Amino acid sequence: MDYAFATFATDIITYYVFARSYDFLNYPDFVAPFTTVFEKLSDSSQICAHFPWLVSLMASLPKAVAAFVRPSVVPYLDFRDEMTTQIRKTIDSHKKASGDEKHQADEKTEHLTVFDEILYSNLPPEELSVSRLGDEASILVSAGLDTTKTTLTIACFHILNNPSVYRQLSQELKKAFTDPIMQPTLPELEKLPYLTAVIQESLRFSYGVSQRLPRILDSAIQYGSHIIPSGVPVSMTHYIQHHDERVFPSSQTFDPDRWLDNPQAPNSSKPLTHYLVSFSKGTRNCIGMNLAYAQLYIVLATLFRRVNMELFETQRDAVDMAIDHFTQSPKKDTKGVRVLIK
Repeated sequence: MDYAFATFATDIITYYVFARSYDFLNYPDFVAPFTTVFEKLSDSSQICAHFPWLVSLMASLPKAVAAFVRPSVVPYLDFRDEMTTQIRKTIDSHKKASGDEKHQADEKTEHLTVFDEILYSNLPPEELSVSRLGDEASILVSAGLDTTKTTLTIACFHILNNPSVYRQLSQELKKAFTDPIMQPTLPELEKLPYLTAVIQESLRFSYGVSQRLPRILDSAIQYGSHIIPSGVPVSMTHYIQHHDERVFPSSQTFDPDRWLDNPQAPNSSKPLTHYLVSFSKGTRNCIGMNLAYAQLYIVLATLFRRVNMELFETQRDAVDMAIDHFTQSPKKDTKGVRVLIK
């Protein structure tokens, strides 16, 4: 299921970003080029986090040299090359357009894309270079791929691993949509309380980014009895936040019921959702949050309304975070979440 969800998420995000789907869902065993890139690079993530210049160095080397130095980096370089190719096509299309045509979809595409809108903006030229937009494309696609895949995989495992959760979710979906072939709208799905609770609890176990995300203070603040001076990096980890027993009792238990009826956090006047930080918070929260929620609602509702499944030789260690690779990873010898279709 890990690879299946990865190919799905990639087809969605590339269509959203470039108005082009790569049809990775049609690849044998769901093993497609982009979807395995970050898995192969995961061992390097901690090193690159502390020495980011290594990424620039490897990217500047001829591909043959980079392959000799670090073979696992080649798929990532191929990925970046493809992102740059798509950016060049978008820029070329933009240059050919004029007047009102600039705000219309290209004849070969069905809708304006993220980069169409960026190119039509008033950003300075240095922010619209191929290399700059190529970096943005790499970030958007990789973020839209990995985090959505992880959340869907975690949700699938815990639903199937908890008969009570599976039963309640199936009952709600069958009651809401008597015809399994019917495709409900997103607003209809968002009104389903138990599906929403399952998604919230799945997000609690999929941390978005597991590594600390530092912010540098531009002015001193008081935290409790402490004064934190300006210029000091401050950071937290989503994992610790989501497993704070004061906020989420029995935090290692997958329990969608904790999200029902718009609960407040224990010993707090704030809603429990205030402490869910999978998409981060504030002005720098995840720009793709709404797209991610749409995928979670539609995929889980469709899958568990239309398909009967059971886990196949899969234990919880296939989804529990064992390694911090900037995003979470399970232990290395797991085979992922595998299912049997009944």
